[in-house]
Amino acid sequence: MHRQFRSWYALFVLAFGYIFAFLDRSVVGLIAPDITAEFGLSDTQMGLLQGLAFALLYTLVGLPLGWVVDRFNRKWILAAGMTIWSGMTALCGTATGFAQLFMYRLGVGVGEAALNPCSSSLIADMFKPKDRPRAFALYTMATAFAGLTTALIVGLVLSALRNTPVVDVPLFGEMKKWQVVFLAVGLPGLIPAFLLAFTVPEPPRTGQAAKVKGRATWVETREFLLRSKVGLGCTVLAAALILLEIYAAAYWHPTIMLRRFGWTPLETVMTLNLYGAMCGVVSAYTAASLTNYFKRKGRPEAVVWTIMVGVVGCTVFGAIGPLMPTAETAAVMLILKSFFVNYPPAAAITAINEVTPNEHRGLTTSMYVILTGLVAQGIGPLSVGMISDDVFSGPAAIGQALSVVVFATGVIAAVLLLYAHKSYRAAVEGITWEPKG
Repeated sequence: MHRQFRSWYALFVLAFGYIFAFLDRSVVGLIAPDITAEFGLSDTQMGLLQGLAFALLYTLVGLPLGWVVDRFNRKWILAAGMTIWSGMTALCGTATGFAQLFMYRLGVGVGEAALNPCSSSLIADMFKPKDRPRAFALYTMATAFAGLTTALIVGLVLSALRNTPVVDVPLFGEMKKWQVVFLAVGLPGLIPAFLLAFTVPEPPRTGQAAKVKGRATWVETREFLLRSKVGLGCTVLAAALILLEIYAAAYWHPTIMLRRFGWTPLETVMTLNLYGAMCGVVSAYTAASLTNYFKRKGRPEAVVWTIMVGVVGCTVFGAIGPLMPTAETAAVMLILKSFFVNYPPAAAITAINEVTPNEHRGLTTSMYVILTGLVAQGIGPLSVGMISDDVFSGPAAIGQALSVVVFATGVIAAVLLLYAHKSYRAAVEGITWEPKG
């Protein structure tokens, strides 16, 4: 019982950190109009700040960091990452121009590169295989709670400073509302870093398959990656494509409501984030139930079909929502989409740890991080901004651009999953290094 409690407590701390990670990476979208007005930025520049600025070093340090995660103490690596990304988010509030803000966003990406490789490896070692879908689903639920946290923190800040253009902040001096928001979401992220470092023990590694346990050679790693390129590779690529449109939507939905329908930032955050987050909690919790349902129906490749359900739901509601004629109908479609947003990431990270031996998990998860960084967070917001600037025009341009991106990525992701499911099933059935149950 004591060990079980420690596992669930550690999962809570990891999810707590993930809440602030997601909040730190997405907060720019909620205050984009203020930043645009402050520095006179284009949609393409805002796409760079929201996507590529974060994703560039997030991906470049991913592979070497994955190698480190597979060999050294994971909790200290992650605690350091939490400290870096929280500090850099706070520093964003001190930026005096586009270049400086871009550099601080690069720093956020460096810190967050440690999150999923460390967390997924730790969770896989803390829970038995049969319990991992639920554990990873609850971990992914943090993204939904991040929406609730966003609504709370950003909503409170914007509400409190509604009639105060400038506020005097101790140690920082006079700051505008958008700058205070960065401080308010960045500094509290140091709390889970402290809890992880000083209250969570490093678990022993399990599920090792290398000849020298815990020290896979490059030849062994390469052979595993080649064997997994269709089943696991196409599955996580499909999830990354859906995450592309999920991140693009998370960054640009507020702009749609603000620019096209004239909502205030407070109305936007309290509607989309509050209600969307509640639906996202349901999505994350039911992701594990859906995976277990497919397994009971004799589908070893259950995670593939869970991702597919997420693909269909996100594509249908995500493509229709930005084109709705009224703010209310657009908000309803975008909130309904939230019921499906956590199926792909929860199932993808479960898939990686289901068919990947311990010695390769950090590196394999880092490769997934590269996909979600370059493809999802790097290209997603930027592609919408570029299409809006170069293809469409008028207040509805952002919504039209987002709809195009959502539909295209959804179709490609569905095709990849249909191609991958048989190979993934064979990989699950061929596992010999993991105890059952």
